Amino acid sequence: MSVKLGRNYRITIDPADGGEVIVITMPFSIQFWMQRNTMSDLNRLSIDIFNLSESNRNRIFQDRFDLTQNKTIIFEAGYSTLYRIFSGRIYEANTSRSGTELITRIEARDGLYDVAASQTYQTLQGGQTLGQVLRFLAGQFSGLEIGAIGDFPEKLLRPVALEGATWDLLKRYSDNKVYIDSGKIYVLKPTEATDKEIYTIDDETGLLETPRRDEGFLSVTMLMETGIDMAQLVNLASSVQPVYNGQYRVIGINHSG
Repeated sequence: MSVKLGRNYRITIDPADGGEVIVITMPFSIQFWMQRNTMSDLNRLSIDIFNLSESNRNRIFQDRFDLTQNKTIIFEAGYSTLYRIFSGRIYEANTSRSGTELITRIEARDGLYDVAASQTYQTLQGGQTLGQVLRFLAGQFSGLEIGAIGDFPEKLLRPVALEGATWDLLKRYSDNKVYIDSGKIYVLKPTEATDKEIYTIDDETGLLETPRRDEGFLSVTMLMETGIDMAQLVNLASSVQPVYNGQYRVIGINHSG
């Protein structure tokens, strides 16, 4: 079995107060839950950090109704190699006491500020392909990079009037095939995958439970593997339920630990 011992992490928080960033790693204890998907929804991170200093607790504090702040968090996790699995904006953070522990809970969303603030008012000339329109819209977010835009060759013969929230326009023109992951924006069809190397999920790499099929989706539980990305291909090789073995495109990941 592949070695998956000594899970490690690094949290980098920028309180946007002019001071140095806060870097949190071992031996601080944390508990976290994260949801990533390709469903035109924002990735979510909920994380508890134990016994931070008072100064760091105060700098991290965020009132969810205060939209003037732009505090960001990057979460990296793994074993010998750390992978970035979340990069987003803190929308709520506070500290409470539980017994002898001081627990700072952070709630964050990937791309929250850009989705909320970006507006587009532009008319594009006729003859553009749908892919060109999608790439133009994806480039309107100041805080997001373009990860990948798939093949959308359909031509729009008439001028394209783009008016309104950029995220809503992207969802409309992509038919909800847009998603944000780790600070990058992707528009890919269900038949398209990233060019990352295919990862094999089997007993050797930490497959824990029998794969289960529900409403057309296949769910797999395994030891934490932060090297898997959204929309990449994985090769499932179950010794218990081989009927489901084969290659699949990743559409969602839940991390916890």
